[in-house]
Amino acid sequence: MRRIFALFLLPLLFSGCEMNPIGLQLEAGWQAKSIAVWRNMHPDMLALSANGTWLYVSCETRAGVSFPSLAVVNLKTGRRHVLISGLMRADALKFAPDGSLWIGEEFPEGLIWRIADVDKLPPDQTVERLSMYVSYDAIAPYRPAGRFAHEGLTFSADQRFAYLADEDKNGAIYRLELKSRRLDVLDGDYRWREVRDPDNARAAAQQLQAASFNRLEDMETLPDGRIVLAETDAGRVLVLQDHGQHAELTTLLQDERIVHPDNLAWDAKRQLLWITDDSKPSALWAWDGRAATRIALHRKAEITGVLPVGDDIYINLQGSKNVPELTVKLYTSTSSEQAAR
Repeated sequence: MRRIFALFLLPLLFSGCEMNPIGLQLEAGWQAKSIAVWRNMHPDMLALSANGTWLYVSCETRAGVSFPSLAVVNLKTGRRHVLISGLMRADALKFAPDGSLWIGEEFPEGLIWRIADVDKLPPDQTVERLSMYVSYDAIAPYRPAGRFAHEGLTFSADQRFAYLADEDKNGAIYRLELKSRRLDVLDGDYRWREVRDPDNARAAAQQLQAASFNRLEDMETLPDGRIVLAETDAGRVLVLQDHGQHAELTTLLQDERIVHPDNLAWDAKRQLLWITDDSKPSALWAWDGRAATRIALHRKAEITGVLPVGDDIYINLQGSKNVPELTVKLYTSTSSEQAAR
């Protein structure tokens, strides 16, 4: 554990709280800046393009060509636009080893959608969910990844596998071998069992006596190859070590202050695990391997999609209907002073 997590936080993380105009209650030393304002888009997960220019935002809206599913912000110019509309409750969002962007739908019949060359995708593309018609060939459902409520998604450190989690009261953990496209589910003995019909992954999981979890949310890959998972209704963060034919699962963190752990992100620069808490109020926590420190709190909006980028931390503020929602950059006084030099 000590080899992976730092044994300390920056001193400013432990200071008192202060408020800012966008409603975030922040630890002293931290500041916030809104970089995008959305309305009725329910911004959720975040992903950054390889060149560091495009910040992608999944939108947890219902299916329909008038409802945004994927938006993007140009971090250099500040311009933003909708890329895709029509998916159902778009949630999971990660870049795959081949450079494609994977976006998952969080509902029982949800699919993973694969977008090739997303940085070149023209704005305002549509998916007609019932007919499966897409307006642009680079957007396609990726059926080997299974049909279930996709929120948890990450890729192995060796780029061989995708790990996927079913966000259900009795959800399972899946592993997809990218080369062979073989989908496995983790059974009650923590052994991988093949799912022969990915379109019926939930039924197969039940038949194979899959290990059951209480609403798995986000997943993240640590530098040592372990996979962390948020089991939100159990109030804990799990860690999975894959040994090939079987896996080992243990509890990494269970803190009574973090009621519903949701989104996870590893911060290589600070050696921290960032955790959002989908409670009311919603919070953002930083965990150093020994203790969790609350960095931000919002009493009306849900903090979603945490993503460290260099000195900055990006989050979304997902609100209620007809209330402006935001993508926000968090930064420290120290980092802003260094950038100005």
